[in-house]
Amino acid sequence: MEEKVLAGDFTQGSIANKLIRFMIPILGALVLQAMYGAVDLLVVGQFGTDAGISAVSTGSNVINLVTFVISELTMGVTVLIGRYLGENRHERIGKVIGGAIVFFAIMAAALMILLLAFAPQFASWLNAPKEAYDLTVTYIRICGAGILFVVAYNVISGIFRGNSRLPLIFVAIACVVNIVGDLVFVAVFKMNVAGAALATILAQLVSVVMSLAIIKKQQFPFHFSKKDIC
Repeated sequence: MEEKVLAGDFTQGSIANKLIRFMIPILGALVLQAMYGAVDLLVVGQFGTDAGISAVSTGSNVINLVTFVISELTMGVTVLIGRYLGENRHERIGKVIGGAIVFFAIMAAALMILLLAFAPQFASWLNAPKEAYDLTVTYIRICGAGILFVVAYNVISGIFRGNSRLPLIFVAIACVVNIVGDLVFVAVFKMNVAGAALATILAQLVSVVMSLAIIKKQQFPFHFSKKDIC
């Protein structure tokens, strides 16, 4: 019998206890995500320049907006998966995941082109200070070049949000890698804003790879294969 690691059964037993156990990891993930952005500013402020602080603060608003939109869109995938699990229609879940992969892959490609091509416009719209304008453009473009990993990370977290511990593990991995990357690129190699952006993308990449490795070791009450990607 397969172990249902994706979602708890809220139709039986105490809902309050299950809700609390489900909510605490999500709260922890939100706290870590808040720290994630704060670390970039802290390290750049300590080892970079004043203009770098402004650039990271301004440029991260664009990336945070993209991340927020993606996260909210993946919520629809989470809802559909939860619905089909509750209805015991597990055969439909693979198609939902496959469709989501195709949709978000196209979206990631479009976002990458948009961020690379229009980074100067975004910096202008956000009123980046003159001395930090070029650094803001650099930050947006580096993050834009690696936006695929940002999208992939959020899609994976959205698909497996039914088990709230997995997204917490994923974001914890990203936070640790981001901190180490910031210290190496900014403090050691003195890359300033570019280093902070590279650390952010590297953290997302490592988190995606390790998340997939963790998922492969799990047993889920549904099946997914390459055939589901249409």
